[in-house]
Amino acid sequence: MVADRVRRVEIVIGVVERLLDFLAVVAAVWAAYWINSSWRGGAGAHYSNDAVLTAAAGFGLLMVLLLDKHGDYRPCLSLLAVRETERLLRVTIAGFLLALPILLAVTKSVPRTAIAVALISAPLLLALEKWQAQKAIHIMRGWGAITRKAVILGTGTTGRSIYSTLVRSPKFGLDPVAFVEAEATVTDAVVYEASYQRKRQAIVLPGPVTPKLMRRLGASVLIIATPESTPEETAEITSRVEAAGMSTYVIPDPFLEPGCAMEYVEIDGVLLAHKAPRCRRPLYETAKRALDVTASALLLLVLAPVLAAAMVAVKLTSAGPAIFKQQRVGRDGVLFNMYKFRSMYRNSERYAHSPKSGRDARITPVGRFLRHTCIDELPQLLNVLQGDMSLVGPRPEMPFIVEEYEEIHRRRLAVKPGITGLWQLSADRSAPIHHNISYDLYYVRNRNFMMDVAILLHTCLFAFRGV
Repeated sequence: MVADRVRRVEIVIGVVERLLDFLAVVAAVWAAYWINSSWRGGAGAHYSNDAVLTAAAGFGLLMVLLLDKHGDYRPCLSLLAVRETERLLRVTIAGFLLALPILLAVTKSVPRTAIAVALISAPLLLALEKWQAQKAIHIMRGWGAITRKAVILGTGTTGRSIYSTLVRSPKFGLDPVAFVEAEATVTDAVVYEASYQRKRQAIVLPGPVTPKLMRRLGASVLIIATPESTPEETAEITSRVEAAGMSTYVIPDPFLEPGCAMEYVEIDGVLLAHKAPRCRRPLYETAKRALDVTASALLLLVLAPVLAAAMVAVKLTSAGPAIFKQQRVGRDGVLFNMYKFRSMYRNSERYAHSPKSGRDARITPVGRFLRHTCIDELPQLLNVLQGDMSLVGPRPEMPFIVEEYEEIHRRRLAVKPGITGLWQLSADRSAPIHHNISYDLYYVRNRNFMMDVAILLHTCLFAFRGV
């Protein structure tokens, strides 16, 4: 059966993936040692090739064990693969902190240059190796014999997120071939994956979903991505599909607000539950604030000529102030003044929906360039220094948009807004923020210091690529 073949292939893929990671780390450590030796010439301690390879192999094994412990070999990639970058950074640092005491115990000294190079080269080589491995697995899955076809019920935010994740996660062995609209009324003929290339798309069919429809599509798996469905409706669909010998996955929508937890108490055999106060993480908040202040101050200093040139260009080419100030909604709904270089004519409406294209008549010629290069956002580094914003976080919205929020959209206000974030990195940034709430909710639930660093690294990569 296809399911058995998929399981066997997943075992083989897991073994090969661990072996490739091991070899990548060994190569990184080996290269770091020889770069250090070449840099320092004859100075410093020298070790035999066998000793270096033994240390590299030990560190490679440690890294594979840590990656396994932190879930790196699970079959699905996270949203935009930022979580994978964050995991590589965190595991590399943890691995070095564990390995250094052992190295110091068995050797007289540890080359500091080699350590610094290995700290950079190990995650870099791992990321490149994993990228190529994913491409190879994707090609292999394209053969079809080791892939199960899936149908997604529901074209909402949850369904589209699952579709994009499965497309980017060939290890999982599920190929989403179609959507079924639960309401039996199709609004979009196709759904594209959330990426800049948008190579993949799936057709949208009217409901209801039936075993006959799934057989016609050659699908053996149904993914129910309709959080609004009642338990009874979900159970009915599940039983009908599974009775036909097909598998089902249910993805419930998160119902708790970010930062909240449930507290339970039993009174005379009755279990009561209530939402506990939001749990603050002082260590993370402190580290994040330190990163914000340090990085924004350095960027303002380094980019001072760019800021000055932009300010002069705006002033000389259109009437009005160079800096545009506008109220935005921040953490917990608190209003603040956000700064940008003015990219529209002075008589444009102050609070209105943002332009959907650079050809909008409200945008000045210089403003078109500033918006395309994101230079117009640089004054927000002042907002970061003031503490109203962070480098990483959900984009702050205008008050009139927040007033129309539903409860699920208000969850993004649980954290400080940012200049960059998951939504800003996604191809869906061309649509309104609240139409793609999954990016911000994912960040709010999973945020940590290394994830912030990973998002900043991805932002730099996108900037260099001109995306």
